[in-house]
Amino acid sequence: MRPLGVHTSIKNTLLNSINEALQLKCNTFQIFLHSPRVWKIQSFSVETIEKFKKQRKEAKLNPFIVHASYLINFFSSNSQVVESSKKLFLEELTLAEELEADYYVIHLNDNKEIEKNRIFHLLNRIFKEINRETKKCKILIENTAKGRITSTITEILNMIYKVNSELIGGVCIDTCHLFAAGYNISDDTGISLFMDELIKSDGIDFIKLIHLNDSRTPVGSGVDRHEHIGEGYIGIEGFKKFLKIREFIHLPLILETPKKTLYDDIKNLNTVRNILKKLES
Repeated sequence: MRPLGVHTSIKNTLLNSINEALQLKCNTFQIFLHSPRVWKIQSFSVETIEKFKKQRKEAKLNPFIVHASYLINFFSSNSQVVESSKKLFLEELTLAEELEADYYVIHLNDNKEIEKNRIFHLLNRIFKEINRETKKCKILIENTAKGRITSTITEILNMIYKVNSELIGGVCIDTCHLFAAGYNISDDTGISLFMDELIKSDGIDFIKLIHLNDSRTPVGSGVDRHEHIGEGYIGIEGFKKFLKIREFIHLPLILETPKKTLYDDIKNLNTVRNILKKLES
C-alpha cells in the first residue's frame, strides 16, 4: 500500500501525532517539533522519546517526517536571524535524529542581494559545521513557489550538486508550489514538460517525498496558497494525471491541506484514496 498521511499535531503531547495518524488510518505522517513560528524549541523527556519511537514502530508508520520551522533563513540580511537560524536548524535536526525521523524537510529562502554561487557556498559551510555522530535522518529540500534557487527542478538539483553535502538526501516535491512556480501539472502537456526537465537533470532518483496539495492560485502565480484536494486550480482530474506518473507511484504522499478540524483531513484523505483506488483498479 502506498504511504499516505498528513501533517499531524503534537499539541499537548508528542504522542498525539501518532494517535492522530492512526485515527486517520494513515501509514505515514509528518510533524513540526514545536510551533513553526517561534524560535524556541521544546524539549521532550527521554521517557517520552522512547515511548514515541516504540509506538511509531508498533504502528508501522513509515516514513516519519519532520518539517523545519518557517523561521529558518540562512540568507537573511539580518545577521542575528542567520545565527538564530543556524542554532535552530541544528537543534531541530538533532531532535529529529533522536526521534529516528527518516526525513527533515526544509524550505530554503532566497536573497536577491546575494549572488547564487555565494548562497551555495554559505549553505555548504553551514552543513559542514553540523557535527552529528549519525546521519540516518536525511534532509530533503522542498521546492518553492518562487525564487532563484529552489522554484524549478533544474535550479533545485543544481543547488544540491553545488552544495554537495552528504546530509542532503534528496527533494520533497510540493504540488501546490510546483503549480504556482509555473508547472501546469493539471494537464498531460504540463506533466510531460515537468518530467522531461526532471529526466534531463538526472533528478528522478532525488525525489523522495511528495507534499500533495491543491493550489488556491493559478499556474505560474508564484504564490504559495494550499487548497483542499480537488477544490483548487489543479483539480481532481489534474491529481488523477499526476498520481499515475509511473516514476512516482512508490513515493510517500503527505497532505498539508487546510485544516480547521480533523474532518478536513478525513475529507482530503478520502478524496486521495478514491483517486488511488480508481488508478489501481
